Amino acid sequence: MTSRNEKRTSYGRNIIILLLLTAITFAVILRGNDLEHFLLALKHANIFWLTGGLGCMFLFVTCEALNIHSISKTIGRPLTIPRCEQYAFIGFYFSSITPSASGGQPAQMYYMKKDQISLADSSLIILFIVMVYQISMLLLAGCMSLFHPGTALAAAGQLRILLPFGLIVNGFAAFTFALLVYSENAVKNIFHFFIHLGTRLHLVKSPESTWNQALKGLSQYQQSGCMIRQEPRLFFRVLATSLIQLSALSLVPYCVYKAIGLQGHMAGELITRQSILTISASAIPTPGAVGAAEYGFLTAFKDIFGPENIKTAMLLSRGISLYLFLIISFFICMAVHLRTTKQT
Repeated sequence: MTSRNEKRTSYGRNIIILLLLTAITFAVILRGNDLEHFLLALKHANIFWLTGGLGCMFLFVTCEALNIHSISKTIGRPLTIPRCEQYAFIGFYFSSITPSASGGQPAQMYYMKKDQISLADSSLIILFIVMVYQISMLLLAGCMSLFHPGTALAAAGQLRILLPFGLIVNGFAAFTFALLVYSENAVKNIFHFFIHLGTRLHLVKSPESTWNQALKGLSQYQQSGCMIRQEPRLFFRVLATSLIQLSALSLVPYCVYKAIGLQGHMAGELITRQSILTISASAIPTPGAVGAAEYGFLTAFKDIFGPENIKTAMLLSRGISLYLFLIISFFICMAVHLRTTKQT
């Protein structure tokens, strides 16, 4: 009970931090007559393109649901698409309210456990998705840079403070998760290290018993991991879906660009800039990357939208890709929580 209360307190604190960061960010951005300009632009924006941006975000979440479904089916624990969709929304919500998106995966595993999915299976599913997502993030930005080298160089130059950090963190994360999925020894060594460390710190009272319990969970984890390694096509299937997922996210600024009546730049140019921005801002340890994402957008897209439209475009883009979907995800999380509470 204490642990659950601590988690609720932690999530509540993170929501407050998110709200404060958002309020400060908006207060800095919406100075003078910017709010009036934004409301006027929103009033005259093309609803078709704004709806398209919202559709891109639904596709973004649905792609993760499809990946959860594919992996669960491969390891012999098939989940229904609607249930996978719920887990995807849970991941989006908790990733958005915790620093560096650190709460999304534990929350997904928690609710999977509520649905009688073992921790070994849920952790493998989530690790595989995160690993491929990190690879896809780097691959999409790299491929778009080949097609639009000038745009990529401009965006990289504008994001030179954030981009190197994002590349290092995401590259290291992809490598680490790959080890955890494909190397049995790596997982054993990590468990052994933490049990040894816990023993030295007097946190683990019976290391031998703890190790034996860990081995039971590892046995199921490795059995499911073996199924994944024996199905190499799964990696490419999840990779393709993740690339579509990130492309959908990167299309939101283009939908905003068209919604406010601008033209002259191709979709590929905006996808290139957003894919580089995603890498740059994703590693910043603030809930929802608030602050870094807004600053990055204003910097990376200033010569696309122009000084008179850039703040409006940023607010519309973030409104669609984060704030509006945060509200939608919240209600879905509440529905899932009520459902799982009734089951127990």
